[in-house]
Amino acid sequence: MKEACLKPQDVVIIGAGFVGVATAMWLQKSGHRVTLVDPKPFEEGAYFGNAGTIATYANIPVGTPSTIKQIPKLLFNPNSPLSINWAYLPRLTPWLLRFAWASRPSQVERIGYQLGVLLSHSHSALAPLIEAAHGHDLVAKNGTLYLYGSETGFVKAKPDIDLRRRHGISVTELTKAEIGDLEPHLKPIYARGLFFENAQHLLSPLDLLKRMGESVITNGGKIITNKALGIDRVSANELKVRLQDSSVLCNKVVVAAGAWSKSLAQQVGDKLPLDTEQGYHVMYKGAQQVLNRPVGWADVGFYMTPMNDGLRAAGTVELAGLNNPTNPQRLKLIADTVKTLLPQLEDHDSEWAGFRPSMPDSMPVIGQSSKNADIYYAFGHGHIGVTLSGITGKLISELIDGKPPSVDISAFAAQRF
Repeated sequence: MKEACLKPQDVVIIGAGFVGVATAMWLQKSGHRVTLVDPKPFEEGAYFGNAGTIATYANIPVGTPSTIKQIPKLLFNPNSPLSINWAYLPRLTPWLLRFAWASRPSQVERIGYQLGVLLSHSHSALAPLIEAAHGHDLVAKNGTLYLYGSETGFVKAKPDIDLRRRHGISVTELTKAEIGDLEPHLKPIYARGLFFENAQHLLSPLDLLKRMGESVITNGGKIITNKALGIDRVSANELKVRLQDSSVLCNKVVVAAGAWSKSLAQQVGDKLPLDTEQGYHVMYKGAQQVLNRPVGWADVGFYMTPMNDGLRAAGTVELAGLNNPTNPQRLKLIADTVKTLLPQLEDHDSEWAGFRPSMPDSMPVIGQSSKNADIYYAFGHGHIGVTLSGITGKLISELIDGKPPSVDISAFAAQRF
């Protein structure tokens, strides 16, 4: 066992999304001096455009036996929840092979268990940070609905429901009538649904992140608006983070740059199969009253979430890398589906596209670099970065403190690949 740190460390965290800022807050609780580095802090990244769900039930990996069976249909149907930019396919093929390998039944069971353990600690690790940031007014506690357009689709989801229950996640199956009682403004084209009563959601993800960032500054932290280009060893106890026009010295580095983490890890010597999903949302200003809680729609793979400034419809998966332009077809798919479910809405007011970090096994990378023990990884959270931000930050803080992590994170190590 490592000895606990005898003095505060200077820690640079690359990335000022939810995971990076949560890590900074936990490190400050342990007395460390922290600096966040981000080229566009608190603007419009995935931390802004996400569906806002604190999805404590989300232990089902993207890849399952059912997903693999449906891939030809999914990829050739422009209205499917999953799409691939075919020009990107040659570069994506190694990732897809790992994705298929992780989709075997035995692996899905293992991944569901590991994510379930991590999720069981997510609320207790995020709640203190929300409290410290005075963000309680930005959190709603009204559960989450997930709906299926046909009885057949619901039956196909039974393995996922059973997997959740095996790992202690509360889920209630709903009839059509029960769904109508919860969300009377929805057009009743659904067949069945699931209710996750313990789920919460954010009324403004960006406002909460800004408050958390302000807490970091109030407690002596720094935020540098710049792009990290690489990490160099300066001495036995010191590292240098190279920026576009300068550098910053520190004792430890945490790479929490989301979809941009791959190149930094590769420079350190860790070749990780991180790739990128492009996510989308459309916003209906002033329409937040039509729903009481986030409502997911399985047929298209997106959520409609009531927020402070309107109703946000966010989701779908497009595998296309970091240089992919916005695909108007994906935005139209979301908007058309919203119109089907909520025909009373006018046209949407704004659109957004951004990048999510995606690992082929749907599990984040949390732990030390295999090449440099002073560099830590906290990325690859896919669709649940907000949900897992608190526990990820706590675990990284424990590692830097030389303490045994409060959760066994061996399954999330970079070395698993």
